[in-house]
Amino acid sequence: MRCSIIKIVSAGISMMLLFLLGLSSALAADRYVNPASQTEGDGSREAPWRDLQRVVDRKLINSGDRVILAGGSYGRLHIKGLDFPERTILEAAGDDQPVFEMIEILRSRNLVLKGLTVTSGGRARPEDRSHIRIDKHSRDIVISDSRIFTVEDASGWTAADWDEKSMDGILSEAEFTEARNNLIRNVRFGIAVHGNNSVVIGNEVVNFAGDGLRGLGDYSLFEDNVVKNCYQVNSNHADGFQSWSVGPDGKPATGVIRGVTLRRNLILNYEDFHQPYVCKLQGIGLFGGVYEDWTIENNIVVVNNWHGITAYGLRASRIVNNTVVEIDFSPPGPAAINIISDTDGIPEMKNMLINNIAPRYSIEGEGVESTGNLEVDDFDEVFVDMDKGDYRLPDDSDAIDAGVEVQNMTQDYFGNPRSVGKAMDAGAVERQN
Repeated sequence: MRCSIIKIVSAGISMMLLFLLGLSSALAADRYVNPASQTEGDGSREAPWRDLQRVVDRKLINSGDRVILAGGSYGRLHIKGLDFPERTILEAAGDDQPVFEMIEILRSRNLVLKGLTVTSGGRARPEDRSHIRIDKHSRDIVISDSRIFTVEDASGWTAADWDEKSMDGILSEAEFTEARNNLIRNVRFGIAVHGNNSVVIGNEVVNFAGDGLRGLGDYSLFEDNVVKNCYQVNSNHADGFQSWSVGPDGKPATGVIRGVTLRRNLILNYEDFHQPYVCKLQGIGLFGGVYEDWTIENNIVVVNNWHGITAYGLRASRIVNNTVVEIDFSPPGPAAINIISDTDGIPEMKNMLINNIAPRYSIEGEGVESTGNLEVDDFDEVFVDMDKGDYRLPDDSDAIDAGVEVQNMTQDYFGNPRSVGKAMDAGAVERQN
């Protein structure tokens, strides 16, 4: 009898949950906001809301809604406690540009921000660090197709301007953060994701004075991003991508970060040889491991620092088909691929260093399978025309057919098929016939 009652109660709870989810979907609709509206409407197309902050504070948005934002100035937006069971979207109306000074997201879930412009205009408040900040109590937040910048044009900035005015692009401490196809310019740090299961795809970080990308969580993906033009304006050691572990006691470099993939990213120290305040940019820097089950493949790294790709405390990881190039052969170069292996003698923990191109290699510790790697000093041997951004292999490059076959390696930096020809090419690019 008791078992029957439990089954009936469980069935009733399931039915109630299904009813609530169905009710949520039924309430979802397109809502409209226009800051230029003369009156505060009901959110319909004919009578749009005027004050988005008021709408958020009063929780007038339903789960699954698409909130369409007309162009105009929205000021600062603080989102707190919007915990939606379904993805709910705030997006620009067509080609309109809704402009925000900054956006803060706290204790929220299943929220998509799309097509927005976020800029402090170089007039940030002292407490502001990031244009978009997402706290650790949030999850499933997506920032996509947005323009984020401190100022539109920083070409006239002094070193002091860069140091004092630039703000970070996106900082997220949440799990399941996605940053997709954003253009982030004239910032301090570009995109930093601290939570597990983050996705950072197709973004451009152009002109930065800190790190381009940071990833501190497990099982995250960084793919098809461009990071370029680093400005050295303080004592920070800038990285195109940086990671470090945090142990259970909160101390850095005492934990393990697992299952991260860096694929088809371009990290470029600078485009203009006359750029002021040029960094000694470190390419991919993993300095505070352990780093376990990482995949670093098909990346192009062009820097003027010994740390082209550096991984200290690496185990059970792949560094495969990357191209690391020294841009100007000035100290502290030349750029190199550096590994300190941390396998503890366990065969299953061995690392693979295969089919890379770099001016130098440094390997410490046991358990590194190294094959098919080329040591190349001249970037004209690697790129058709780096000055013009043509990163294809020259027809006479020694990298052609110089690699070995690698399991599950089917594409190159451009997404073209591998391998073509007698054998797989070394480096990030496969020459196409």
